[in-house]
Amino acid sequence: MNLTRGECAIKALFTAGPQHGYRFAVVAFISLALLFLDSRYTQVDSLRQSISYLVSPVQSLVTLPNSVISWSSTTFAERDELLENNRTLNSQISILQQKVQKLAILEAENDRLRRLLDASARLESSFKTTEMISVDPDPYSIQVIINRGAADGAYVGQAILDADGLFGMITQVNSLTSRVVLVADANIAVPVYVNRNGMRSVVIGTGDLNNLELEYVPDTADIVVGDVLVTSGLAGKYPAGYPVAMVIAMEHDPGEPFARIRAKPLAELNKSKNLLMVFQSEVQP
Repeated sequence: MNLTRGECAIKALFTAGPQHGYRFAVVAFISLALLFLDSRYTQVDSLRQSISYLVSPVQSLVTLPNSVISWSSTTFAERDELLENNRTLNSQISILQQKVQKLAILEAENDRLRRLLDASARLESSFKTTEMISVDPDPYSIQVIINRGAADGAYVGQAILDADGLFGMITQVNSLTSRVVLVADANIAVPVYVNRNGMRSVVIGTGDLNNLELEYVPDTADIVVGDVLVTSGLAGKYPAGYPVAMVIAMEHDPGEPFARIRAKPLAELNKSKNLLMVFQSEVQP
């Protein structure tokens, strides 16, 4: 017959020898006495407090493993949470940095477009906006590709501007794209006049994006550093009235009939991406 643990303990108590019975009786008597004294006298509180000083370390030792486990679980959980939060914040910072960079790009692009709109307000001819999509790798010419072609009304010889001045001229037209040669190309010549006094001349490219030259200018010509050169409209290639370059240097050789004059393009040839296609009145799109 199987007995439970409690039944076994009771059986052991009643079947124990006289010595165990005496011990049980003594313990029971002391317990009853303490209960009686605790209910009658307050001095037992002091005894209980004294005993608690001895029992507390034991209780602390007994609960220490559970406390350590609980502390460890909480600490590691908080550490994992902090690491996850750190990863999340780093991701958010990266996203925000990308957005800030994109915002800076958009602000710069908006500024360029506003400048283009300001420039277009001064145009008498019709125009279309366009965008440079690639640079021609040909080392013997300075050309770019724009995203407008015959479908948009582009034609060979059409002037291209940026927000600051003459950028170049279309030399080849495809259905959706066009090839533009820049004013700094060595094969380009632009008829211009000096905005200050109206003196006519011709600007030619040198192959350097930052340098143009004036051709056949007499040594005694009234041109000074800082003069702005504007398209004259002669030869019918470029519409009149668009800024081309600014004079930056002059060299006079006593043995030569012509002065050597260098000018800097006003268009940002190495930076501009948003451009304008100018349509002359006789070639409306």
